[in-house]
Amino acid sequence: MSSFLYLGLMSGTSLDGVDIALTEISDDSRTIRCLVFDTIPYPTELKDELHALNLSSDVSLHSLAKLQSELGQLYSDNINRFLKKNDLTNRHIKAVGSHGQTIFHDPNVSMSIQIGHPAFIAKQTGIKTVADFRIDDMANGGQGAPLAPAFHKTLFQENNERLAIINLGGIANVSLLSENGNVIGADTGPANGLMDEICQRHLGINYDANGAIAASHNPDQTLLMKMLAEPYFAKAFPKSTGRDLFNLNWLNQFDTKHLSTEVLISTLNQLTVETLANAIRGFDVEKVILSGGGAENSTLKSRLQTALNVEVQTAFDYGVNPHAIEAMMMAWLADQRLNKKPVELQSITGASKASILGGVWLP
Repeated sequence: MSSFLYLGLMSGTSLDGVDIALTEISDDSRTIRCLVFDTIPYPTELKDELHALNLSSDVSLHSLAKLQSELGQLYSDNINRFLKKNDLTNRHIKAVGSHGQTIFHDPNVSMSIQIGHPAFIAKQTGIKTVADFRIDDMANGGQGAPLAPAFHKTLFQENNERLAIINLGGIANVSLLSENGNVIGADTGPANGLMDEICQRHLGINYDANGAIAASHNPDQTLLMKMLAEPYFAKAFPKSTGRDLFNLNWLNQFDTKHLSTEVLISTLNQLTVETLANAIRGFDVEKVILSGGGAENSTLKSRLQTALNVEVQTAFDYGVNPHAIEAMMMAWLADQRLNKKPVELQSITGASKASILGGVWLP
């Protein structure tokens, strides 16, 4: 069976940078392999500007347009460097699937906005580019997120197990996959985003490596109970959220001044565990698989295993790089779009029907 090469680009709510996955996809779109994966960190100034967008509702059109252009240029430059580094040319690549950087997501107004305009990518790399995937689902009455469960079904459906597949990015989402391939999913709440930002602002480190800081202190139970009272956590599936809600403004509503930074990080770690466990309980899963940057947070992993009393593995155990899965998903979504295949999201986002997702920009 023949196959095609795609580039998948993902820049998530953790704002770590741009993930690029050189992805091989078979003709029937069922066999998907990541051949090369890389992450290019965001420049500090750009990262700070993007963080600021989540903390203010007063953003000028000029600032927004400037970031739209700058990110499009950054993505293009990163792709060109990636191709050169890996001895590839644009002729090797069928298409780029680009997620863009989410700056706004609200199903209540049926709108999700990602910046980093795909026209820059297509014109400056010479590669057909597919992007803006979420809005089609919202136009069909869906939440527009999470998209990951549909891809998780493709990636893991041959195992015929009752699985909970968790993506731990800035926000956590869960895919609940049954033996017959049925899948539901939702965003459960914060994952790495708040923990990373506390580490960066107060400890001068990018993140809590392996969850070592969280492991060194017990969570503050009073703060944890107050945070768990957030109404979003009690909502039924389908539901989606992002940094529009779970940002420092959300955290600052709680009294944390009496806590050490280390205890705060441990409590945020436990918040992720509790909200995930509450979402998964009752679905009788056989196994939990972690993906995303948080898959290597061993404290979160062990706490989740204790909370659920089921085996918790990572995508590494299935031969897939957990850091690459979301970027691979962008490549897969590009493949689905170019082949005009609707993505089944009804049981995940609540959409009225399956949608062909995304627009296409030509070189």
